[in-house]
Amino acid sequence: MCPPAGTSWLRVTFAGDAFGAPLRARVIEQLGADLRRHGLAACEKTERAADTTAEPVEGAPLAEIGLTLSPDAVLSLASVPRDALALSITLAAEELLHASWIEAALAPPPSAALPAAAATAITRPKPVPAAVQAMNAETIVRLSPGPEAERATPTTMMAQAALLGAVERSTGGSAVAGQTDLGGDVRFSYGGRLAMSARFGIRAAPDVTSVHGAVHGSELLAGLGLAYALVPRKASWGGELGVRADALDVTFSGVASPSASAGESAKGASGSALGAVVSGVVGGWGRLGGPWRVVAETTLGAPVRAVTASDAGAKATGIAGVSVGVGLGIAATLAE
Repeated sequence: MCPPAGTSWLRVTFAGDAFGAPLRARVIEQLGADLRRHGLAACEKTERAADTTAEPVEGAPLAEIGLTLSPDAVLSLASVPRDALALSITLAAEELLHASWIEAALAPPPSAALPAAAATAITRPKPVPAAVQAMNAETIVRLSPGPEAERATPTTMMAQAALLGAVERSTGGSAVAGQTDLGGDVRFSYGGRLAMSARFGIRAAPDVTSVHGAVHGSELLAGLGLAYALVPRKASWGGELGVRADALDVTFSGVASPSASAGESAKGASGSALGAVVSGVVGGWGRLGGPWRVVAETTLGAPVRAVTASDAGAKATGIAGVSVGVGLGIAATLAE
């Protein structure tokens, strides 16, 4: 039973995904070893309401120690090896206990130079004033998990929605003029460090002059992507690398100008076709506060199915050659 009958004790609570069962057990063991020298016990807080066989905890605790592994660091454990993590957490908790009112309840440890009978007398806990016993004080230790603890933390899944403005440029080629597309996307993503995403967007292309007039282009697009975050997605800022495939529904409209040679107006025509582009993506984010983030990306890709517009048989413009793009917008975390 924890605590043993007639023993003053401290309740220890753990918060944060990085506190797995083995780490909690080591912390309780090491913290308890130190407190036993002062005639106190350390017991972990557990859910007992549904456990009718659990032994009752005797008496109220002198205090509650809350240990939290969280990114909001007071003490950083980033440089602590994994096998020393429990000891580092224990030492941090002990320092706060010795600096708090609990010091009044800590009996000095026995001295090796004293007789056994005298040592026994010294290790008895000091009487704790009734006013102090009624305080049920709480000592909070917030710790930042190091890389070893982070690897032991279960992957956190995150759902996110975003709205981005985008500018993209297709270089075309020797026989095709390049095309610039302006527009915006609605995007959705879900995952941990490795996340899947989908986007839906619309684009408009400024007119491109051709032999017999001008060509205006517009697009509807839908794409799927996969990206790996270089840092946990909960971080305040970070970056990711990914790949994306987009399907394009491209529409071109020809605007004819008077024919200088024939003395008559040329005829304009419209048409649409499906295209596809595969791109590499470098993205990043920065937290604004609450669920909001600013997001940005750059892309480099090429069409696996080009779409071009022709004027009198000659290709005038289209989605061809190398495609580069940038995007900037705002995102909101929906769930994590």
